[in-house]
Amino acid sequence: MVTACSQTGQENIDQWDLSAGTSQAIDLGTACSWPSAVVYASVTGQCAVTGTPYAATDRNLANLAEFTIPGSGNQDFYDLSNVNAYTIPMSINAPTGCDSITCSISDISSFCQPNNVLQTQPTGALSCVNTDGTAGLGPTAGTRQFKAACPQAYSYNFDDATSTFTCPTGSDYEVVFCP
Repeated sequence: MVTACSQTGQENIDQWDLSAGTSQAIDLGTACSWPSAVVYASVTGQCAVTGTPYAATDRNLANLAEFTIPGSGNQDFYDLSNVNAYTIPMSINAPTGCDSITCSISDISSFCQPNNVLQTQPTGALSCVNTDGTAGLGPTAGTRQFKAACPQAYSYNFDDATSTFTCPTGSDYEVVFCP
């Protein structure tokens, strides 16, 4: 089972407990607006802090599917991010004519070497924390490790050139855990 979380901006976090082969649609309504949105798998099994539904419990320990819908120029922007950490294989499937992207690391224990830190959660979930990802340092030994494993995913702040993807606004996307 995967505890899936989604949030846009500082709004309340939505949570779904998904068993293998199940899915959850997120309807953006007629406005089709989802700015600064993320989808991720919780490593603790609880997406939001109890009593504070907009505060994430473990977003900083997870890899993210990020969306800006709509973006500029009638384009949506989307990416996979390992800037904070990597927890679970993930993909964003985009419609024909747009790029689908995947990040899958088969053995997180072997992968997570210094300068990064392997954390085991009480649930048994593992997170490889990217210690340099958010430091604004650009590529480092630690972030290069993530980039080599997942060349389409963000591995450090401002890793836009190879990690940001676009598709016409109004497109449908599918985030898949463990593709």
